Amino acid sequence: MVSSNVAPRYLLGNDAVAAKRLRVLDEVYHSTTVALLERAGLRTGWRCADIGCGTGLVTLTMAERVGATGSVVGVDQVQFFLDAAREQATEHGLANASFVCSNAYELAVSEVWSPGFSRQRQWEPAKAGTPNLPEQPASFDLVYARCLLSHLNEPLRALQAMAALARPGGSVVIEDIDCGGVFAHPDVPVLMRHLDLYQRVMRLNGGDPLIGRKLPRLCRKAGLSDVRYATVRPIEPAEPVKRLYPLTLACLKPAIVEAALATGHEIDALVAELNAMADDPATTVSSCPMVQVWARKS
Repeated sequence: MVSSNVAPRYLLGNDAVAAKRLRVLDEVYHSTTVALLERAGLRTGWRCADIGCGTGLVTLTMAERVGATGSVVGVDQVQFFLDAAREQATEHGLANASFVCSNAYELAVSEVWSPGFSRQRQWEPAKAGTPNLPEQPASFDLVYARCLLSHLNEPLRALQAMAALARPGGSVVIEDIDCGGVFAHPDVPVLMRHLDLYQRVMRLNGGDPLIGRKLPRLCRKAGLSDVRYATVRPIEPAEPVKRLYPLTLACLKPAIVEAALATGHEIDALVAELNAMADDPATTVSSCPMVQVWARKS
């Protein structure tokens, strides 16, 4: 595969509905993400990067935990999300969180030391004709991404760029979905139809909706060591777990229609059925399994 500097296409939208979906996703996985970061050693004073940060929900969680002596940089290619993230950082008084517009293939960083924010960093795209990796070794204690690699057609390349940002001995922490393990009881045919459409449109875009199971091997191929992993599949809290499915399908509607996988009317009907599923307290639905990997840079 020939590498390209073209930003990967994000299919799930860049508007208020997409931002709402990210909030619901964080409600589903927040506690398991916090537990993962703790296992990876996140502590006061650490310098962290959150790649594909969206509206910055995990970025701000990390910023709270590293405290004023630490810092977190959130990186995303969607400016709408970054504006929302900056607003939230200001509202929460988290001056140690900053946000930069870039994509997962163009991570390059040089350190800038400045009074009052000793760990501020200046981000810039890689120079033309050079590998899309930092021009000098970076010193992040922890580099993190959630639900990023499944959208990319070159996940190993992005993972290598992330690893290059970590200091020797630093942590690289990845979470991503594996759509192969969703269940509902009683059976909900519309949920299976949704998952089929999700996987088909993701693959047409070059993504991999089953990437979760491949993460440990990808981390080793990226040169990381001490690779450890776990899988989480929350069914509680039930409300956001169920609501995430219709929100996701609604966000994917333009891409699905463009790919001629279904009509707009068909998608609207499926979203309505998924909302009915979410309203039914007698139905138990699992979230997508999330494979968590934490590893070290040698």
